[in-house]
Amino acid sequence: MSTALELDPYRLPLPNPTTAVVPAHLVVAQHAHLNARYADQVWPLAPLIENPSARRYSIYWQNCPASLREEIRLVAWTMINGQLRPTFLKERSGRLRARLAGESTGDTLGLWMALGTWLETRDIHTLAACDSGVLHEYGLRLRDSGNSRDRVQKILGGLTRLWAFDQLSARPTGIGRPPWDALGADDYLPQASSAAGENSREPLAEQTMGPLLVWAMRMIDDLADDILAAWAETNRISDIAERNRNTATASGKAALDDYLAAVITGQAPVPASSTQGKPAFARTYVMGLTGAAGGQVDRLNKRHRLTQAAAERPGPCPLDVPVTGLIAGAPWREALDFNETPTLMRHLGTAAFIVCAFLTGMRPEESLGMRSGCCPDPEPDDEGKIGRHLIRSYEYKSATDYDGNHLSAGIERDVPWVAITPVVNAIRVLERIVPAGRLLFDQRIHDIRASRAGTGSLKLSAMRKRIEDFVSWVNTEAAAQGLPHEVVPPDPHGKIGTSRFRRSLAWHIARRPGGLVALAIQYGHMRTALDTEVSGGYGSRSRNGIHDLVNMETVLATAETAADLREQFDSGGGISGPAARQALHAALHTPLFEGQEVKADYARKYLARDGSVLYDNPQALLICRFKRDRALCQRDGIKDTPTLDGCVRGCGNIVRTDAHAAALRIRADIHDKRAVHTPEPVSARLRAKADQDRADADAHDQTRITRQEAAA
Repeated sequence: MSTALELDPYRLPLPNPTTAVVPAHLVVAQHAHLNARYADQVWPLAPLIENPSARRYSIYWQNCPASLREEIRLVAWTMINGQLRPTFLKERSGRLRARLAGESTGDTLGLWMALGTWLETRDIHTLAACDSGVLHEYGLRLRDSGNSRDRVQKILGGLTRLWAFDQLSARPTGIGRPPWDALGADDYLPQASSAAGENSREPLAEQTMGPLLVWAMRMIDDLADDILAAWAETNRISDIAERNRNTATASGKAALDDYLAAVITGQAPVPASSTQGKPAFARTYVMGLTGAAGGQVDRLNKRHRLTQAAAERPGPCPLDVPVTGLIAGAPWREALDFNETPTLMRHLGTAAFIVCAFLTGMRPEESLGMRSGCCPDPEPDDEGKIGRHLIRSYEYKSATDYDGNHLSAGIERDVPWVAITPVVNAIRVLERIVPAGRLLFDQRIHDIRASRAGTGSLKLSAMRKRIEDFVSWVNTEAAAQGLPHEVVPPDPHGKIGTSRFRRSLAWHIARRPGGLVALAIQYGHMRTALDTEVSGGYGSRSRNGIHDLVNMETVLATAETAADLREQFDSGGGISGPAARQALHAALHTPLFEGQEVKADYARKYLARDGSVLYDNPQALLICRFKRDRALCQRDGIKDTPTLDGCVRGCGNIVRTDAHAAALRIRADIHDKRAVHTPEPVSARLRAKADQDRADADAHDQTRITRQEAAA
């Protein structure tokens, strides 16, 4: 006779104390040794997690209320080992996944323990007593807790999962069905305060992003050779010191005496390092340079009180490597220092992350998941043309299996990322740091100061801290180099973090086609790269990710342009240009998006409204009322958006306002002033530009229409 378990494959048998927490078919091989047993008080979830940048969670059962611990433990094991029925998922329109990712499993169990703690305060010591009425009270408490709507929705979903998996366990507790699952969650959710998703994050301010990217690229392009050479020399010296630590030789003693002779007589500063923030005698450096044993150095130190002398007259520990890097045209160091190289290496890796994360549009975990060899040099095609560099790597956010369950290992992206030159340079530097085939941000390689347990890449929390440290170093270096204008100011919206680079790239591409001088070339290259990815050999599959984010930003930017034009016109301002009247009509019918989230599908449809979208072009000092068949910036008429960095004078899509005309005259004056101090033929070109700007401003004044004239 068949048992109930045999008839229902989604019901799991009861585990015993030695049953593995993670079943064999779900175990990640490199973390298999961490798999716990059911009775253990700590359950590492690393055996479920293969994403190299994901945090390695563990479940500490001592944090779960004692009276509810065994009940929650059984449901937790059931969730890790099982999956929800397809019928259960179908009834909820895909709101839940059959199985959670390892990272989310830890978060969900934390939510269950928080419920258990609250139940104990209510003198409830079994899940059977937690019926729908009790869950209703808890749901109202969550609603009024001050958490965001998204956070409360996540908690409610986690508690629904507790009820669902309890029904699949071999010994159900009988916890009640959450009322939000039966009646909907609206009554338990706080009001939405703002847009959610990636385009709700604030982009990094231009005054912050500009110098940050300049310094990151400088580290890669100008200073990396020096830093890597210094790091190799530092390791060589350290290896000699370690090999000779307990091997005293006469030659080592002679070299030591010779090296420290001037130091001992007070004629030279003491080579110093730092220990707990205080100057100390640079023991390892001296051992490595001289080949002396540790005991020989220590005896000389004690006899001549060199540690005390280091505090009074500390000196550098220069490395015998050439300095080739320049900052503002001058060598950036007289010599690189033994003590400085670990910090410089740390900042070099951070700089590479900033360049890759910002100039590819990758998500942070995608940047951290790149491996050596992911961006090979392109081979020439049959006609001998060299294509773009492509990054073939993994995406994690949308990686799912056939059943829709999240894949922690990620999947290789169907459409490779396009890498512009600064990104390729950053990857090449990282490939010089890590061995072939390894993660470019391998934790074991980049954790220079202290080797920590664990595998995978640097974690997002570590990278956030490294970016803040990099900014501090940059600002100190800018001051030391006499470059106060290259300081990275604080961002008005808080810490830089790792997730804002992607939004910032989309924001700048959509709104600043010319951008700051330091950034304009990169934005222009990124525009071209994105266009290539879309129109090249990848088809419509690439119209997602960063492309959608750029579209969302463009929609918001064009809506602001329409609103500004409408406001200026209503206030008595004048507009001119061949598309002036059509632009006014478009402005009147453009919706506002204040505080609203723009969805990707809507953004694509919005931008495809030929002749109804207004693009601000602050570099050309005009507005483009884009209509494909009139656009001189593109002759093929294929794209849905203008090429704002290729504006053509005389185009039929041009619109100008009084503010544009005033700015044209100011720019003309600047060109004239520069021409006075510039040799020919450049000065002639500057004067011609000034004449052209004044002619465009005069044409605006002569042809402008105002609200009164339009009404007449």
